[in-house]
Amino acid sequence: MTKRQARPTTERQSARRATTEQAVEQVPRRGRRKPGPQREADFVVIGAGSGGVAAARRAAVLGARVVLVERGEIGGTCVNRGCVPKKMLSYGAGLAAILSGCLSHTGGKEDWSDAIVRVNAEMARLQVAYTHRLQEAGVELLRGDATVIAPDQVQVGAQAIRAKRILVATGARPRTLPVPGGELACSSDDIFTWQSLPASLVVIGGGYVAVEQASILSRYGVKVEMLVREDRLLARFDHEIAHALAEALAAKGVRLHFNTEVTLLNQANGAIDVCYRQRDAAGNGEDRIRTVRAQAALAAIGRAPHWEGLGLETLGVQKAEKGGIRVDRSFRSRVRSIHAIGDAIDGLHLTPVATAQGRWLADRLFGRRGDRADFDLVPTAVFCEPAIGSVGLTEAAAIAAAGKPERIETVVRRFVSLETRFAGGEQASMVKLVVNARSGRVLGAHMMDNAAPEIVQALAVALRLGVKLSHLQTTVQLHPTVAEELFG
Repeated sequence: MTKRQARPTTERQSARRATTEQAVEQVPRRGRRKPGPQREADFVVIGAGSGGVAAARRAAVLGARVVLVERGEIGGTCVNRGCVPKKMLSYGAGLAAILSGCLSHTGGKEDWSDAIVRVNAEMARLQVAYTHRLQEAGVELLRGDATVIAPDQVQVGAQAIRAKRILVATGARPRTLPVPGGELACSSDDIFTWQSLPASLVVIGGGYVAVEQASILSRYGVKVEMLVREDRLLARFDHEIAHALAEALAAKGVRLHFNTEVTLLNQANGAIDVCYRQRDAAGNGEDRIRTVRAQAALAAIGRAPHWEGLGLETLGVQKAEKGGIRVDRSFRSRVRSIHAIGDAIDGLHLTPVATAQGRWLADRLFGRRGDRADFDLVPTAVFCEPAIGSVGLTEAAAIAAAGKPERIETVVRRFVSLETRFAGGEQASMVKLVVNARSGRVLGAHMMDNAAPEIVQALAVALRLGVKLSHLQTTVQLHPTVAEELFG
């Protein structure tokens, strides 16, 4: 137990209150001041995104002297360029669809500029809230660029901080389109800075971000075309759910082009021409060269771990297969004092995963061994229209694990929700359960409906506890709900 840990809680809280005003220090990105005395810390965290904030707060509560370094906005991608603003825009897009549909006689419409004002206000609120919580926990926050100059030393501006342990939680950044003219395409980060919308947009990609942005922007009235490299959307999701979503997007006016490879972007007459090669999926003919024109293009082809420039490779930190920092099960790099979590490593790049990793690591390093989160059964969602929620094995993954198709059963139900019927629509929602044919245990649950993310979150607990199809079938349903479709 450290001296800090031994101090009474009330004493630590008083000290934190007394130093709250000085907890955020601005550090020049390029030091011009004379180097001061070296500072000491137990834990230096580089990156104030979800994982970094979680680790820093937990370590400070456990009594560690923590310095958190961030050069940009507190909250990282999730708060500023991802989950929060994206979902708020999705809510706004849903309102726009309702107002232009079942309430069209009022002439009402959710305006993009109004939505951006609301999003910016929420991001600002969250940044203040995150900073306040860090200060309350006793975390010292430094603004500036960090360089790891030794296994136990971090340079921030003109300041050198010696730390027993260092955590890299610098997140990821959008991948650039590697074709001539690729710089003409905007990234998903750029969308949240738009004050007005283009009349038309080409979305390049078919994953989470591509689907979500295509769905959101089309509901705001943008004419959207998607160029997808694969023969389906959402390659990691169950194939029937992905197919149903493609039909739903097409019904809402999104034009989908599968088996495509973008080769060139060219700007002319105030528009962008996107040239692409479309493979013949049936194999009966040659590839076709096509061009689609729009006012803007969005490259949503994934995100890459962002840890270059920290000086880590010179210290012996190794790169993993997909570009992240190579770590062991305890999130420790080859350099024993340097750890990494979240989008900076290979694995599931999801906000709750980074948060769970950060808290567990802080528990392990500073005082107690917390229970490790179950990273083998992580629920996930795509906030499109209709939304997708998924947890557990897809049908294909379950068959691969079982070895024979007959060992796996599926239960599929399609229905039109009351919400959709009220709005005058006929878009079918979908529920799919993947089940072990012998034991009846539910191995995976996949849903397409606006209520799906909330339902799947609760269902994840049931899957972890070994729920069987018979348990669902003998549970009395709550009516009328979307969730009752899970129970037969």
